[in-house]
Amino acid sequence: MRCNKILGILLILIFLIVFFSCFYFFLKDFFELKESDEDTQELIDDAIEIIDDSKGEDEKKSINWEYLKSINKDIIGWIEIENTNINYPILKDTDNLYYLKHSYNKKYNSNGSIFTLDNEPFKIQETLIYGHNMKNKAMFSQLSNYLDNDFLYSHRNIKIYTPIQNYIGTIFSCYSIGIENEDSNIKSLDFNEKIKYYKSKSKIKIEYTDEINKIIKLSTCSYINARTHPTNQRYYIIANLIPTE
Repeated sequence: MRCNKILGILLILIFLIVFFSCFYFFLKDFFELKESDEDTQELIDDAIEIIDDSKGEDEKKSINWEYLKSINKDIIGWIEIENTNINYPILKDTDNLYYLKHSYNKKYNSNGSIFTLDNEPFKIQETLIYGHNMKNKAMFSQLSNYLDNDFLYSHRNIKIYTPIQNYIGTIFSCYSIGIENEDSNIKSLDFNEKIKYYKSKSKIKIEYTDEINKIIKLSTCSYINARTHPTNQRYYIIANLIPTE
């Protein structure tokens, strides 16, 4: 009888520990997302000006790069996909994936930042950009939607802003694959061979015949066919990068 009572108490204690642990992580995620959203919105308000176009063309943005650099010299660009939550500064990560767990202002935050590891991003032929696939829908979580035909064709353009040149990226490939497989598949390919590979891997067959000289490759975690946690699967969204005014 006494053993049953002790067992009951232990089960209650275990339940309470699990409950409060889950509650703690829920609150932690909630407040980190709130802080990340508020900080990003503040940055948008302070650094980006929308220029009205009397001709009725697409709105244009003026970005105060001097101000952004005063906050963090690692800010090297800005990415926007209209009608999604993807509207973030791009960081150049030179410190062992520092921006996986830090915001643009270098505050610790599990949402991390949008970042690249490339030495000369947007100057080279292929720039790889990373972001978390967060359950709270932050960062690059919406990239998973690109395997849906309707979403792809209604969100096909990616805007990239840099201090030197702005670009429009037109998506021509989207798929999910394991990191090791992807690295193995492309390691010996030159740029033109990669373009052919990317087109052949696309989950949705996209008719695209324009000349491709420079691309961006967006990467985030994929849970399709994932057998490990964290997953070794990735979504890859690849776009032709065309300079704009």
